[in-house]
Amino acid sequence: MKPGTQGTPFGKSFKYAFRGVVNAYQTGRNIRVQTGAAVLVVLLGLAFRLAPWEWCAVLICCGLVIGGECFNSAIEDAVDLAEPELNPLAANAKDLAAGAVLVFSLFSFVVGCIVFVPHLLRLLGL
Repeated sequence: MKPGTQGTPFGKSFKYAFRGVVNAYQTGRNIRVQTGAAVLVVLLGLAFRLAPWEWCAVLICCGLVIGGECFNSAIEDAVDLAEPELNPLAANAKDLAAGAVLVFSLFSFVVGCIVFVPHLLRLLGL
């Protein structure tokens, strides 16, 4: 069977998945920006000593955004492979994938505000 099919040994599946993540970072600017934001959020979380529930919310959001970027890249590559010419349906598929990352990002921003604003207000004595 071809790599990536049901017959792939479990260990090789991790190898292919890791290769995909590395590729996403090598070829995608947005995932690097999102990862930088996630690192900043984690550092702020350490500084504010977030509660366990806050860490869960923040880390889930970071994972959704970064994972969404990986899906977006995969969809863009697959669409480009299937339809190299300009095609409104292909453009729509790519726009929808990018829109999904935007939705994840916006909701993550809201969660970040819910988690961090009270800490910032306390720090400012308000």
